[in-house]
Amino acid sequence: MKQEDPKRVARLIASGCVALRVRRLGRMVTRIYDGALAPHGINISQLNLLAAISIAGGARQVDLGRFLELEKSTLSRDLKRMEQLGWIQSKPLSAGRGRAVVLTPAGARLLEEVEPAWEKAQRAARSQLGKTAFAQLRDLMAPPV
Repeated sequence: MKQEDPKRVARLIASGCVALRVRRLGRMVTRIYDGALAPHGINISQLNLLAAISIAGGARQVDLGRFLELEKSTLSRDLKRMEQLGWIQSKPLSAGRGRAVVLTPAGARLLEEVEPAWEKAQRAARSQLGKTAFAQLRDLMAPPV
């Protein structure tokens, strides 16, 4: 193998890797939303969890992980923190089929309180990405609501 081969491969990866771009984009967008939500003591990952729990009317942890494509450890850490903050609680399901995570009244209020900050982040993301790219990303993996 020639000395230039690793550099050639590295340039190829750096110039065309979709995963690299998606991860960078994700970090950029996360900074926008986390910055807007920070005054409310919540981050975008937690807000998306609250929204999913609210839409589902309560859900098992495993189902939330699948729906949001989150790793078990990340999901467990976020849910534990959210429970400590009083935004969610765990309740037994009927027939002993495990437990469901549900919003508390404080979690439901928080969802409503952060709406203006979330809308501000949406506008900032749209501005950074451009209207077309923003719409394409928004619609790319739209959840079945």
